[in-house]
Amino acid sequence: MNTIHDLKDETAFNATIEFFNKAQSIIFNSEVSNEEAFMLQSLKEKRGYKLINKDAKKFQNFLNDFSSVSKKHLYGGNANTLKTFDFALTFGLSVSSDSQKVFKALENGKTRDAYINYMHPLEDEALENIASQHTKYEVGSEEGLIAMLADTLVSAEGKEKYKSFFAELDEGYICGESSVGEEEFDEIAEKLENSKLPVLIVGPDLYNHPRSSNIAKILGMISKYSSFEIFMVGSELNTLGVALICDLDEVAVGKSIGYRVNAEHILSNSSEADLKIASLEQEEGTLTLIDKNVLVLNKTSDYDGYRLNDIANALGLESKRTSDYTAKLPAVSGYKAVAFDDIDSGYTLEDRDANNGDDVIEDIDDISEFNGTIVYRCNHPLSLFNPNTSKPESNAGDLVLLGSKQFATAAKIKTESMVRFEMDGKTYLRKFKVNEDLKGTIAYNSVFDSTDNYDEYRYKRVNLEEINE
Repeated sequence: MNTIHDLKDETAFNATIEFFNKAQSIIFNSEVSNEEAFMLQSLKEKRGYKLINKDAKKFQNFLNDFSSVSKKHLYGGNANTLKTFDFALTFGLSVSSDSQKVFKALENGKTRDAYINYMHPLEDEALENIASQHTKYEVGSEEGLIAMLADTLVSAEGKEKYKSFFAELDEGYICGESSVGEEEFDEIAEKLENSKLPVLIVGPDLYNHPRSSNIAKILGMISKYSSFEIFMVGSELNTLGVALICDLDEVAVGKSIGYRVNAEHILSNSSEADLKIASLEQEEGTLTLIDKNVLVLNKTSDYDGYRLNDIANALGLESKRTSDYTAKLPAVSGYKAVAFDDIDSGYTLEDRDANNGDDVIEDIDDISEFNGTIVYRCNHPLSLFNPNTSKPESNAGDLVLLGSKQFATAAKIKTESMVRFEMDGKTYLRKFKVNEDLKGTIAYNSVFDSTDNYDEYRYKRVNLEEINE
């Protein structure tokens, strides 16, 4: 069992402070608390570090583009929206894989006889008895489809404001390329007539889409000029919190420190760390959930070793404990000046008007074709891999590329075979497994073994190489 002395390696701590004095970039993912994000932002302001979180940066850009048209700093959907909707469209997320909160909300919505339309290229077998409709569309056609939804949902005022956009909309082209017929949008309009509380839930497929900026602006138009509440599902646990708290940069420069991710100098609770620090489960602080609620972290164990707060103090910040930062979270982003010890059941971010960026919406671009072997970066529940035990040195045979019989036939690979492929600039080694419940010719690539976050579109055409190892 580790002693306190063992956990606090002073030599490693001093080497870390020395590295911070030379480093120019801090790389991290969104598996951090609001308070940790605030400390990283404070270190940037004090010492000029570049803050790199690719996933949250994409989401931050998406929110900003959305706000430029909606004129609100955040989407409108909240916890009450998920409890009371009578009409739901989900678009750009694999619901059962990406958000258990949304999945449970749809499950409960089914008991209220809510209309639920799951819009996605892949079937979600967990929604089979929940969704009223599955609108299956072609990979890459999301911009065209959000435009068709706008044409279906936006009021006359909105259509007058964006007259030229709607005049240039080629419905026949979009429906043909997306494989979604005009009658399907007519059905949505028809079902909507009896709705009082509609919600449009969007997800990570949109934030990293090549046309994400325009998609976000069209979504902002729907938010402003329709009865729909918009709800955005982040890619990681605290993507929303990081996006609201940190001024994120596009590119790392100089020497880099990795906070719970790989870099030249790593701070984490893993065996590869240059300095061992508390895991998120051992931290005291808060998270910003996708329903815009700020809740206290469920700390699962105590920890007597170093924390980010120790490093921050050594670099010039002053705080006795991490949770001292809770009341300092930025009011401009909707946070309240509430001390950590005074938070009971949490609170909801306050709405703020926004007047950032231009509200010009571009015409729809040509829809790209995705032919061949397509892989989807998504931690499907059937992958049966435990993220709590995943490590880079994990047996590759535990890591799965999950597909249907149709995919195996199309890709000319056998189930249980090892395959190698490149995706998002990385080479993956996976055991391919067929699952009888899956359909279609797109496979799921789980990334449980990775601490990276991603700014690439989740679908990729890849070349699969079957190997014998």
